[in-house]
Amino acid sequence: MTIAHRPPAVHPHGRIHLVVPKRPGADFDLVRAKLEGAFAAHAHDVVWHVPDQRGDIVELAYQAVRDAQADGGLVVAAGGDGTINAVAAAALREAVPMGVIPMGTFNYFSREHGLALDPEIAVQDMLHAMERSDMRPVQVGFVNERMFVVNAAVGLYPRLLAEREMASKRFGRSRMVAILSAVWSMFRPAGGRRWRVIMRTHEGAQAQQEEHLVTTLFVGNNPLQLGRMGLTQAQSVADGGQLGVVLLQPQDRWSVARTVWNAATGQLARDSAVVSMACAEMTVAPASWRPAQVKVAFDGEREWMAPPLRFRVHDKPLWLVTRTTLDRDSSAAPQPEQEPDHVAAEPEAPAIVPLPALGGAMAAG
Repeated sequence: MTIAHRPPAVHPHGRIHLVVPKRPGADFDLVRAKLEGAFAAHAHDVVWHVPDQRGDIVELAYQAVRDAQADGGLVVAAGGDGTINAVAAAALREAVPMGVIPMGTFNYFSREHGLALDPEIAVQDMLHAMERSDMRPVQVGFVNERMFVVNAAVGLYPRLLAEREMASKRFGRSRMVAILSAVWSMFRPAGGRRWRVIMRTHEGAQAQQEEHLVTTLFVGNNPLQLGRMGLTQAQSVADGGQLGVVLLQPQDRWSVARTVWNAATGQLARDSAVVSMACAEMTVAPASWRPAQVKVAFDGEREWMAPPLRFRVHDKPLWLVTRTTLDRDSSAAPQPEQEPDHVAAEPEAPAIVPLPALGGAMAAG
């Protein structure tokens, strides 16, 4: 990834353009009250951008970014990884910085980048960074023309996301609902598909071609998530310029239980049904019959795309308004068992959550 020049600094006391979704199973009034309370003690005008429909958030995010760019303010995603994705895609396209207030189920993006999970602390930290013009470059990935900040996948993963949304509408949005929904989906029969995979490990490397029969093909851009699965590719992603790839082969129910256990205990790398690797670019397509479109999940959202699918690290970073360094930046390897600043008091997400095939349990925002 090429580190581009920093985008124009935001005005230290500029407007906050806040993008907040209405999520199934979530109490929007409660979310709004938390955010209003968090901003109450600070001298910033807050402009609310709230979509009427779930599908409106992409266009709304672009409008919020354009408004922030016009008045020298800051566009802020207040939600989970899906909301962050919508705002980040617009911010990347317009080359403007953005802020994040974690309000999702598991908040993998926010945890990886050391953001406080308490709204009041998150707002305070973000505004402090805004006043100092502090920002940090963040690697993003693309699948065809869609950006992802945490992960993207095909196969079983999109189905799990749909089933999780149904469970959230019925039982409310919580970690336990997400986990139980994903586990239930995992033990249902799932057919595999043979994919032709062409990848380059790094820029300039010779392309390698293989075929794999898998139920899920998962591409990760989040070292914390990969590290909690026990995958060594977490370090490659943390170093920059590469994505982590996980291929899950078809299994019977007893073998699925073993894979779930290995994910829960951070030992997925030793699972015989799992193939993992790191690459800078990967193109995949069905190896035999080629459908006109396949369903792709990215950061909890879902979309039909025409194969082949090209996964890659983008050559320009997203600029995140936050302190300029991470505590783990000086360490030799990711330490997923340690939480970032302000997060130690938060309840730990069970290690079962990051299993690629359990992707439906991850934050969608």
